[in-house]
Amino acid sequence: MKKLFLPAFLLLGVYANAQTSTLLSHDFWKSKPNLEAVKAEIQKGNSPSQPNAGSWDPVAIAIVNQAPTDVVKFMVEQEGNGVTKKTHHSRSYLHWAVGTGNQELVDYLIAKGSDVKYQDSHGSAIAASAATSGNKNTGVYESLFKAGVDPKATYDDGANLMLLAIALDEDLKIAEYLETKGLSLKDTDSNGATATDYAARYGNIALMEKLMSKGIKPTDNALFFAAMGSRGKSNGLDTYQYLVEKLGLNPKATNKDGASILNSLVRRPNVEIITYFLDKGADASKADKDGNTALMLASAGRDAKIVELLLSKANNINVQNDKGETALTRAIATGSPAVVETLLSKGADAKLLDKDGNNLAFYWFNSPRPAGPAKPEEDPFAAKLALLKKAGVDVIAPQTDGSSLFHIAVSQEDEALIQKAAELGANINAQNKEGMTALHKAALTAKNDKVLKGLIALGAKKDLKTEFDETAYDLAAENDFLKNNNVSLDFLK
Repeated sequence: MKKLFLPAFLLLGVYANAQTSTLLSHDFWKSKPNLEAVKAEIQKGNSPSQPNAGSWDPVAIAIVNQAPTDVVKFMVEQEGNGVTKKTHHSRSYLHWAVGTGNQELVDYLIAKGSDVKYQDSHGSAIAASAATSGNKNTGVYESLFKAGVDPKATYDDGANLMLLAIALDEDLKIAEYLETKGLSLKDTDSNGATATDYAARYGNIALMEKLMSKGIKPTDNALFFAAMGSRGKSNGLDTYQYLVEKLGLNPKATNKDGASILNSLVRRPNVEIITYFLDKGADASKADKDGNTALMLASAGRDAKIVELLLSKANNINVQNDKGETALTRAIATGSPAVVETLLSKGADAKLLDKDGNNLAFYWFNSPRPAGPAKPEEDPFAAKLALLKKAGVDVIAPQTDGSSLFHIAVSQEDEALIQKAAELGANINAQNKEGMTALHKAALTAKNDKVLKGLIALGAKKDLKTEFDETAYDLAAENDFLKNNNVSLDFLK
């Protein structure tokens, strides 16, 4: 099941603080500033349109904090904003407005030309956002329907607005309204999931029982909705015990992707809950349609105890998914050093390659690194390198296609990684199957001459040619970034 969008208010915490602009501060907007106060902040040099690192801009933050409507209208009309502007997850202002229940603002944005059928980068439509955010104002739906949204439209997994809204519709007022638009509490999605299943997401037993009293029976899908939870809260063991022991749902069930409940649960690891389902017969070896097992998904995280628990129930440590990734691959890519160490101690094969012929060094060199200086014992990048070397992995060996660590560093446009590749002794002049060196690759994508000159200083040869007989100079001469910035390429001759 695809992940449903959470209420906008729960999504903001990641980006809420540490902003220098007053207009990017949630505390400022929560104070419900009047128009004069906002204009005063702009006069001080605070931009009304500049977004933060998460693409939240002042208008989006103002909307979700329910700033006065006249203030929001003023902000929308400032230079750099407008109803077509994309914010966090490429969402429009209308995406955020529909979740607040502010019909006046919704009508204003629609009148200004906001597209009511627009979808964000995750495929979430405006009307779906209104439903999943807990909007209680039926007037918002009326405005959307009047503007052209089909009340009976379906969204992810064939869910309609009735199903999407039900989990936060405790008094069923929205359900009663949507029934007047031709929807029914008995509607199901394309997987057969019922309204009671959707209600299980927030573990609201009272709501589930209210729906069951109306004849809306749950299916095994409810277990997977419960495993979704919300960004701020996971369901506890009592929720699953209710679903399995009181309602009789099958703990061994699989979802439409062929995954067991364990695949969902390990994303928010809880030893007690996972143990409960293992004891109830959930298959720890079950792979989903893409070949991913619960062990692989758990290994991408930080909890070594969950990894050990799964390994005690299934001997599938070296199984590969459709991409050729193993649990160890996932651990090296995004997991913790503790998980890597656990897997290696339990017999994980550090020499396996993925379907593209990439070894673990490829995943390590693409893995996250500390933003600044870090002590060796606090640096997962350094810790994983030590573990790979101990396991006998030659981290500077070329990949099957001939690429070296320098190729990876250049593809990330990361000067620190380039220096790391040099420090490790990788071959800076290694040529991949297309005859391209890191210098060739940089010549194709460089925005300036800094990386190119850095590679040459480290020993990159300028005269090597690709399979099409091209030098780095030939490729750089076709690079629009370099041409448009009038970068001299004489140093490549």
